Amino acid sequence: MRLEEGWSTLFFTWGMVFLTAWTLNEANYLQGLEIFMMVATIAVFTGFVVAKSELSEGTSNLIAFVYGAAVIVWLVGLRLPADLSWRERIFELLQRQVIWIGKAISGGTSRDELIFVIQTALVFWIIGYTAAWYTFRVRYMWRAILPSGLVLLSVVYNYYGSEPMELYLGLYCLLALMYIVRTHLMEREGDWKLAAVRYDRSITAHFLQAGLLASVFVMFFAWSLPALSASQEMSSQLATLTSPIKTFQENWTRLYSSLRSYGTANNDLYQGDLVLGGPRSVGDTPVMDVYVSQQLPYIYWQADALATYQDGAWKPLDHDAILHIPGEDGRLDVPNLKGRTLLQQEVVNYIPNASTMYGAPEVIETDVQMFYKRRFDDRGQILIDGLKSRYLLGPGESYQVTSRVTTADAQSLRLAGNGYPAWVTSNFLQGVEFLTPETVALAEEIVAGYDNPYDKAIAMRDYLRANITYNDQIAAVPDGEEPIHYTLFVSKEGYCNYYAAAMAMMLRSQNIPTRVVRGYAQGELLDTDTDGTAAYRVRANNAHTWVEVYFPEYGWVQFEPTAAIPTVDRAETAADAGNEPVESSGLNDDILEGELGLQDQEDVDVPDEDVEGIQNNEEQSGAVGVGAGGGVPWQRALTVAGLLVAVGGVFAGATVANQRVEGDVMRSYGRLNQWSSWLDIIFKPSQTPYERASELATVLPEGRQSIRKLTQEFVLRVFSPHGGDEGFDPQAEWKVLRPLLLRKAIAHRLAKLRRDRDADPSRDRFDEWHSE
Repeated sequence: MRLEEGWSTLFFTWGMVFLTAWTLNEANYLQGLEIFMMVATIAVFTGFVVAKSELSEGTSNLIAFVYGAAVIVWLVGLRLPADLSWRERIFELLQRQVIWIGKAISGGTSRDELIFVIQTALVFWIIGYTAAWYTFRVRYMWRAILPSGLVLLSVVYNYYGSEPMELYLGLYCLLALMYIVRTHLMEREGDWKLAAVRYDRSITAHFLQAGLLASVFVMFFAWSLPALSASQEMSSQLATLTSPIKTFQENWTRLYSSLRSYGTANNDLYQGDLVLGGPRSVGDTPVMDVYVSQQLPYIYWQADALATYQDGAWKPLDHDAILHIPGEDGRLDVPNLKGRTLLQQEVVNYIPNASTMYGAPEVIETDVQMFYKRRFDDRGQILIDGLKSRYLLGPGESYQVTSRVTTADAQSLRLAGNGYPAWVTSNFLQGVEFLTPETVALAEEIVAGYDNPYDKAIAMRDYLRANITYNDQIAAVPDGEEPIHYTLFVSKEGYCNYYAAAMAMMLRSQNIPTRVVRGYAQGELLDTDTDGTAAYRVRANNAHTWVEVYFPEYGWVQFEPTAAIPTVDRAETAADAGNEPVESSGLNDDILEGELGLQDQEDVDVPDEDVEGIQNNEEQSGAVGVGAGGGVPWQRALTVAGLLVAVGGVFAGATVANQRVEGDVMRSYGRLNQWSSWLDIIFKPSQTPYERASELATVLPEGRQSIRKLTQEFVLRVFSPHGGDEGFDPQAEWKVLRPLLLRKAIAHRLAKLRRDRDADPSRDRFDEWHSE
């Protein structure tokens, strides 16, 4: 059972790959991902066996490929219906793969969760097999470390759930460092064997103990350093490199839309397309606080607007990103619409390195430099779909936003007609061809009897609220099913993305322009100040999607089809609303009670089981900067405590091991020889122990007596028939020698580094360059 490379080498190789698979399983993107841990384990041990065999490289890889394909097909095939034969299961898996490839090429969206399982299992097989191969046959250390490390890093980077993924990354780094330590020793042992050098087999345990201590120290030091993202300049530079990553993320979302999505309070949540995928998981991490001049019955905080629907995915329109500098460029030249009033907001950000800016629809001015997504209407006026801060925002940073919110009354919207501009009809009636005939027929049935877009929109809103059950843990829509049809006629449940998509597209089928808007629901009202200023705490679980319908001369008006969110009821007539001029300074009581005409949130009867988190009654921390990225304080404290315990355990283990060595005369003499090598003292095979002791004492005269005593006791125990002094305590001598040898070894190494630097011919050129 003796393994040349050491069984610990196999353990560290397997541990890195297995931990990566375990981390992906803990991310819980789908149910049943423990298959990856099985594949990783089988792959590593297959690679180990094949690498240790006498087979050629080509034959070994062919066997591994065939065996791996069989293992993956068997494990994945077990997830298919039991009444299928294995021939039918294999054909089913191949057929699904072909369909997925077609969608990947054509730009379609895939919701087949087995595709992700198959392809990721294949990745883990390749990673596990090659890690063992490059460890036990062709020794390339980094080819065993980097592949699984990159997979794990991508999981941690793209995960926004509640699991402490950083701990898994830290454990992986520890395993990788120990793997480096063990493989380095393995190479040295090979050199010693070739040179016929005798060495103590216990060196492996001591080397691993020292390596563990060094690894923990390095990780603790790295963990205590500030992140690169803490530097705004560095963050800005890194932001310029995110375009390829964003493109990859968009394609990933499109091709693996069945994976669980996570609402996040870390960086920007709203990026890329909106795919009608599987379940979502949201936490309650603070995202922002919004301060307004008066308490609001209800309002949204918009991130961006989406216009194009195809195959279960919403996309934004193409736009230009234009820099806007406050004070120089003035307010944005947006269309001057009827039924609007100004609302000023102050937004306090809690998200590290955020760029998306939020505000009530529609924003016309901010006090920070920003990029806005710009298009033009038929008159050449600006149409804005979203805002990005020019400079990344950190926790606690704030910005001012001015919005023109709609206060249009119901009667005015009924009379607005359907004389839509060309830019509206060309962009916001698209996608009806993707709906099923049953969906269009249902839309016609719902709006029958109404003669204007407003009442049709209300009827559609009320139908969805009454007939679709709110559930954010729904499974992904089966592959081949149209998502809106599936929601309306099969599952009859969903969350905000599904409600909004169904309402928007059914209204489009009735020639009513709509769009889907992403952002946050109002959030929780904090204490109102004596001057009337109100603050809303917006958390990750307030992430929301809603519908906006276009009305000529009134613009985009919000509608809420999601059953878990309070609805809005507008004043019936302009006389009831008492509208003020558009340039009013803010929302006063008359506007709140009249113009907006919204019902108070507490008056709305929302079933408890449908509440999405809009009323969060948990105790608030109230601390600026408590958010994702920095970690919850108790979690960081627990991490620090764990590291301290680990360091303490390593030190305790090293102390015990050190005492065993120094308490034994024979091993103490061997340690003297090890210290001599650190001082670059090269002994000749012909030298006696006393001659060696004299040479070491010449370099370390302060320890001459202790060196002499340890050497003499060694000679007596090895060569004398009477043995040595039973009362001799080598540890007493090491108390004197250890600090002397440590100081001498450090001074010697530093002097050697200086000599090497001075002897470097490139040093003169470096000094010349540095002086310049």
